This record gives sequence, structure tokens and C-alpha cells, in this order.
Amino acid sequence: MVSSIAIARDAVQSASDRTDDATVREQLRSIDEALGSLSGDETLPDETEEGARLEELEAELVKLGNHTDGTVQQHLEVARDSLDRYRREHAPDWES
Repeated sequence: MVSSIAIARDAVQSASDRTDDATVREQLRSIDEALGSLSGDETLPDETEEGARLEELEAELVKLGNHTDGTVQQHLEVARDSLDRYRREHAPDWES
């Protein structure tokens, strides 16, 4: 089964490949790196820290989605929804 983080990373990478905006592409690369650190084998932070990191990444995806359209925006929505699903599964007691 593909993890929610892997789905989010694929969507972010697809959005990055499809955008013509260099600034958006750079921000997406940064988000991809952050997602890569979440999908590693290292010990994940506690739920509070993990939830806060995920919320920050989700907010960045929403912000970028508001400045894009078409296929790029759709990929960002998939990434955002996948992160939300991951947060609900892995940090269920976290509250913003």
C-alpha cells in the first residue's frame, strides 16, 4: 500500500514538473524535501511536533494552490488532502 506521504510527494513533484513559475517550483522543492524527511526511517517527532509540521506544510500547499491553476492546482490539492489524511492517521490527538 502506498503511504499518504508518498502520494503527497508524488503530487508535489508532479506539480513542480508542470509549473512554469520558478518561484513556485523552488517552494515545491522545499516542500518535497520536508516530506522526504517525514517518510524516512528516523523516529518521528511526538504528535504535537509532527502535527505542527504537517499543518505548516498543508498551509504552504494551500497558499501555492491559490496562486496556481489547472493541473498544477489539482496536484497541490491531492498533496494537501494526502497530508491531511496522514495527520489524522499518525497524529490523531494533535490539535491546532
